[in-house]
Amino acid sequence: MGTKRKWKERMRSLFWALLWTGCAVLALVAVFFLVTGEYGRQSHTDHELAATERPTSPRPEEKPVAENPVPALWTCVMHLQIKLPAPGKCPICGMELVPVAPTGASFPVRARSLTMSEEARNLAEVQTTPVKRERAYVKLRMVGMVFDDETRIASLTARVEGRLDEVHVNFTGVQVTKGDPMVTIWSPTLIKSQVELFETIKSKDDEATIRGAEEKLMQYGMTKEQVERIRENKKPELYVTLRAPISGIVMKKMAVLGQFVKEGQDMFVINDLSHVWVKLDAYEPDLPWIRYGQEVTFTSPSFPGKTFKGKVIFIEPVLEMETRTVKVRVDAENPDYELKPHMFVNAELEAEVDDQGRVIKREWVGKYVCPFDPKEVSDLPGTCPKTKQPLRPATAYGYSGVENPVLPLVVPDTAVLFTGKRSLVYVEVPNHDQPTYAQRDVILGPRAGNSYVIYGGLKEGERVVVKGNFEIDSSVQISGQPSMMNPVETPEVTSEAKKPAPRSPGAHAGHGAPGQE
Repeated sequence: MGTKRKWKERMRSLFWALLWTGCAVLALVAVFFLVTGEYGRQSHTDHELAATERPTSPRPEEKPVAENPVPALWTCVMHLQIKLPAPGKCPICGMELVPVAPTGASFPVRARSLTMSEEARNLAEVQTTPVKRERAYVKLRMVGMVFDDETRIASLTARVEGRLDEVHVNFTGVQVTKGDPMVTIWSPTLIKSQVELFETIKSKDDEATIRGAEEKLMQYGMTKEQVERIRENKKPELYVTLRAPISGIVMKKMAVLGQFVKEGQDMFVINDLSHVWVKLDAYEPDLPWIRYGQEVTFTSPSFPGKTFKGKVIFIEPVLEMETRTVKVRVDAENPDYELKPHMFVNAELEAEVDDQGRVIKREWVGKYVCPFDPKEVSDLPGTCPKTKQPLRPATAYGYSGVENPVLPLVVPDTAVLFTGKRSLVYVEVPNHDQPTYAQRDVILGPRAGNSYVIYGGLKEGERVVVKGNFEIDSSVQISGQPSMMNPVETPEVTSEAKKPAPRSPGAHAGHGAPGQE
């Protein structure tokens, strides 16, 4: 038993001795690798530092390369997040990429301008056109509806009491001509007046009395031809035919066969639709260009491809609150009765303007115009032969009276860039080795078709960019200059600038310099 116990103790001692020996060997190995690795790393670093610190000089046969920065990145003018190492097309919109200035490079530009190479201009497809003076027409588009001409409506009214023994027009919508028979009336008053005419003739009264008797019959509704026929036949007509007072369309029919009508009672209403009114809706911004007498062209969905014409005869003085529009009344000829009341129309009006934005009408310069009929124009003041109203000078209707107006400066609409508050163009700078374009703020006038009238900022003959201006503006923005979307660099406000300006000794409250409290 004692021998067995001693053997076990010896084996336990051997096990612990081997375990501690293995741990010591592993520790030594780890220390060795750590020391050798750090030494190798230090040696490699020292070698690199020595290599970099070793002075280098160009070879005798090599020449130093001139500083000409090459674009390292290419970007899209519409998607600045795109940056590619080579030229090509934008993967989003497909536009040609433009070069971005490398670090430390500077563009040969001046303030608010850009100088680009011929290759860059071709890539941006830049096109220019000269600023010109030419006739400019502001085009307005309006919608409206056809209405009756209120000045061409007449009613056939019973001027004496009587019975309708015959009605020649039996329904509405019939087209009649002036003088066509409408109704036949039996009237004791008409018979009595005819007898009075015969007695006046037999008594051989003076001619004035006879003409008075004839005039009385015509006031009762008889025509001059009917009165002359009565005088020739020398006997009264018991049944008198009343005829249409004007040509047109019968819009209302109140006459009934056998009806006994009283004096002043309407029997028919006739509208002359050979002329109609077109009432157009003009919005507030369009009102400065609308004038009396201007020609208007319009179309109707009922007649595709056909164009009608008319003239402005009245502009209502009150604005409609609901639609914010003003009614513009146009008189239009309608000889074939194609235009019918309540038809919808699409109209267009052109107003010629001069260099100051004044509306001009060349054929009316120095003329006098009838206020109710723009077709009546005279070289001298006087009275309108139709309306008996005094003629008014053309300047009274808002037209410029200059005989030879100055033509306005115009540029294509594609040349103008809008920022909300500003309008700008890019002008080609002459006498430069490379294409150079300067940014220019302009004062815009009205739009004239596919062009804009320029009130300020440009001169005649200057060339403006009409294509590629967005690319130029984007390049200007990339280079850090003021651009369309970043007009002015805001200066930093210092603490000294924030201090209020000192008051003058004599300044009182409310009378100091602007901005002082």
